[in-house]
Amino acid sequence: MKRSLKLTKASIYFTFFADNLGWSIVFPIFAPYFIDPQNKIFSPEVPGEIRTAILGLFLMAFPLAQFFGSPLIGEYADKTGRRKALIVTIFFTLIGLILSGISLNQNMLVLLFVSRLITGAFSGNLSICLAAIADISDSEHHKVKNFGYLSIVAGISFIVGAYIGGKFSDQELNPNFSFSLPLWIASFFTFINLMFVYWGFSETGKIHKNVKFNLLEGVRNIQTALKIKKIKTIYLIYFLILFAWTLIFQFTPVYLIDLFKFSNSQIGNVAAYMGICWAIGSGVISKLPIQIKTRLRFLEFSLISFSGLCILITLPQTAFNFLLLLGLCVVFAGVTWPLCTYLISSRADKSIQGKILGISQSMQSLAMATSPLVGGLTDFFHLKLFFWISSFACLLAGIIYFKVKV
Repeated sequence: MKRSLKLTKASIYFTFFADNLGWSIVFPIFAPYFIDPQNKIFSPEVPGEIRTAILGLFLMAFPLAQFFGSPLIGEYADKTGRRKALIVTIFFTLIGLILSGISLNQNMLVLLFVSRLITGAFSGNLSICLAAIADISDSEHHKVKNFGYLSIVAGISFIVGAYIGGKFSDQELNPNFSFSLPLWIASFFTFINLMFVYWGFSETGKIHKNVKFNLLEGVRNIQTALKIKKIKTIYLIYFLILFAWTLIFQFTPVYLIDLFKFSNSQIGNVAAYMGICWAIGSGVISKLPIQIKTRLRFLEFSLISFSGLCILITLPQTAFNFLLLLGLCVVFAGVTWPLCTYLISSRADKSIQGKILGISQSMQSLAMATSPLVGGLTDFFHLKLFFWISSFACLLAGIIYFKVKV
């Protein structure tokens, strides 16, 4: 392999690592930061329910900006090339992370919202990495193999990011640690990433200067999804799965803090544990060498199991039993995602696979933007309500899947 190609591939993998690290490193931070009554971002008399509702709005900011920004980033990459698009997205991601660090350090709520909108809007470099890997893969075998490496990198970076976020934000471990410190660590990795891409990445794709930008491309993608007869029902299942999973993922820290008094460090450990369980489900169980029909039947079993576990998980009174059920829940969630993605891809013609991938990304962003809004309001009614809503959403997905008989 030529040196330039090796550097290009290495820069793609490092971009994937740094971007996932920056996304996962905040997981153990924001719930404790918003809920802690001693935090100066709110006055002490603001009740926990209001704090959780504002947390939900805040968590919605990133995927909402991603919903509108990712299609534009994809079009920009087609118009100017992968290299320039990566440099732009990484640069603004760096700006967003720096602003997040400043706002956490200075307790500036508005700036914190703005920083997450910026990082969300320019988070489209993950799809650019996928496109670049496809560009440099000289066969379908190598493409699948390279995508597999990206999946491994994403899993490792999620676990590392969540662990760093939990440990370096916990002042009980070290008085010099703070909520903002993990953001400075993520900023450092992002800066190195920017230098790596600038000096090591060689253009991999063709430049199409006639591409036109459309701010509402994400909305158009959803409209298109509802019009494709063979796939629209599967997209609904896909949305419900991601909606349910995102509720569990984003609001479990709130539950752990309220019920078991978990610290930032402990939440970081739980996040790493969830990452391992997700990898077992999506990277091992879903890819067992069994027939496709058997895999698709297993998808139905996984949906029902996930739904049931979302109910059972609210019963334990000890952290150990809760985490045991949580791990099983995440494993089944991990199984459903790649199988559902395969189902969407298999129902689309080869000529529109790229378009289908873009629509799937928009559906994912919409689910990730909707669930925090719902989850943030559940604390007004009952602490466990978000688990019950997740259970209903996944049960509904299972019923729809059973009826379409795919």
